[in-house]
Amino acid sequence: MGRYDKLIEEIAKRKPETILEVGTHMGNSAVRMVTKAQEFNDEIFYYGFDLFEFMTDDYKEYEFHGKSHCDFSTPSRRLRKTGCKYKLKAGNTRKTLAKFSPDKQIDFIYIDGGHSIDTIQSDWDNVKRFMDDKTVVIFDDYYENREDVGCKKIINGIGTEYKVALMEPVDYIEKNDLYIRYAKVTK
Repeated sequence: MGRYDKLIEEIAKRKPETILEVGTHMGNSAVRMVTKAQEFNDEIFYYGFDLFEFMTDDYKEYEFHGKSHCDFSTPSRRLRKTGCKYKLKAGNTRKTLAKFSPDKQIDFIYIDGGHSIDTIQSDWDNVKRFMDDKTVVIFDDYYENREDVGCKKIINGIGTEYKVALMEPVDYIEKNDLYIRYAKVTK
C-alpha cells in the first residue's frame, strides 16, 4: 500500500462532506477522494486550486514540479462525472487561497501543490484559517532526505497548537532519489 492509498484511508476515517485540494492537476486525487467520500455522504463539495494553464516550464522548475502540464477542462470534466458539486480556481495559490472564502466549513484539506518551501508555507498559512477541531489536513511531499524543497521544514516547525503525525508508508521515488511520505495535521 502506497501513500496515495493512505490518503483514501484518511478520507474514509474523516468522512468529509467538503474537501479542499491544493494542486488539483488532472483531478486524479480529486476523483478518488470524492468517490470515497460519496460512500459516506450524499452531497460532497470539492474545492480545487491549481495553476492549470498558467504553469510555465520555469515555474515547474522553481516548484520542483515533475508533473505534466494540464488544463482546467480535464479535472472539471472528471469531477462532473462524479456528480459532486465543485469549484475550481486557476492561478497561483499565494493569491487565490489568500482571497478565498469557502461557502461551507472545510472538513478535509489536501496540500499537494507547489513544492517550494515558500509556496507550501503560503498554502499552509492560508488554509489553516479554515480549520476547526474536526478538520484534517494532509500534506504530501514530506521528503525524509531533503529540506530545501517539500514540506518537511514547515511540518517540523508547526507549533503545539496543532497535532502532527508523520504517516506510513515512506515511498521511494528513484528518479529523484526521494523518500517521501504524508504528514497529517489536526487541531
